[in-house]
Amino acid sequence: MDNTKPVRGQAAAILKKTGKLVIQLILIIVIAVLLLTAGTFVYHRIKTSNELDLLKEKGYYNPVSVGDHSLNVTIFGNPNGKHTIVSISGLKNGDYSVTERQMTSVIEKDDLVVFVDRAGYGLSDDTDMAMTTENIVEDYRKALKNAGLEAPYVLMPQGIGGAYAIYWSYRYPDEIEAIVLIDGIEFYSGLCWCCGQEYEKTDTESKIHVFIQKLGYCRFRNYIFPESFSEEEILLGNALMYMTDDSIAPLSEAELAEQNTKEALDNIVRTDIPKLYICSEWGFQTYDDLVARYEWIKRQDEKDGYDTPAFTLSKDDEQVKELLGKYEKKRRKELYPYLEKLGNCEIVLLPGIQPIYMQRQTECGEIIKRFIDSLDK
Repeated sequence: MDNTKPVRGQAAAILKKTGKLVIQLILIIVIAVLLLTAGTFVYHRIKTSNELDLLKEKGYYNPVSVGDHSLNVTIFGNPNGKHTIVSISGLKNGDYSVTERQMTSVIEKDDLVVFVDRAGYGLSDDTDMAMTTENIVEDYRKALKNAGLEAPYVLMPQGIGGAYAIYWSYRYPDEIEAIVLIDGIEFYSGLCWCCGQEYEKTDTESKIHVFIQKLGYCRFRNYIFPESFSEEEILLGNALMYMTDDSIAPLSEAELAEQNTKEALDNIVRTDIPKLYICSEWGFQTYDDLVARYEWIKRQDEKDGYDTPAFTLSKDDEQVKELLGKYEKKRRKELYPYLEKLGNCEIVLLPGIQPIYMQRQTECGEIIKRFIDSLDK
């Protein structure tokens, strides 16, 4: 007598029942994800609409056509001022028109300060145009002209924005009155300043990431803002970063960043255009400089709920000497020769994080203001 048949039958029944349970569980998970996505998408659209209304109310919304798409041109300051300062953001810093204003407030008293969002940044339209240096600069020029802002301009780039400013200055020197470089491109690493991670490339995975952001999942992320920023500034800054995160143009720019940087460095033309270089990333000269940055970062971490140990190195520690020596070597071997190639460039060491306008806003603004005022003398 074969006793295995009932056992096999029971096993088959169990497998069949288990299979049905697995399918039901998968269906439940899929339905839950779809419901969550639908809710997130609706919530995201409502929040974005409310934030856009607030940005309009605060004067940040001013789209200007540059052909196939529009760029947002935000204008603050004194319309009767002698100088038009055009701020050029670092890579993916879509919130800079909000986060820079603690620095530019002192400049806005006497001069006009203009923030032009590149394609896909903040309130600007997205585009599938390749974000080459030439295309980016031509977009800037069209946006400023169509906004009624005439050259010459004082360009104020941060980070990789320096590549676009330098290209602009040797391609169209008559349009540039002066350049203020807030950390530049000679040390561009392709890393995000706040998390140290590489920026995304324009590949399938990154485009999927953008699609997910468009569905509203960006709302599960809050960006890092210093303790000095108000709730409204944080709200507006987050809103502009959400808008930047769901765009594909910044992905193209990140992919081309190394090429754009190399192009600018390899084609430098020495000019007499007055220039100021504010060096924070490599600006450390003393033990106190290192402690000040560490303590500032520690306060930000504590504000965001992170526990950061105290700075324990002593002034005479070999590690401190080695670190300060490394910064000095970077300045001597890479920065100073680069500035010499640019020509007519003043340098100010203002050690801290990059971008420095997130940490030492007042000092940075006053340094820039003195430089701009000196252009009239």
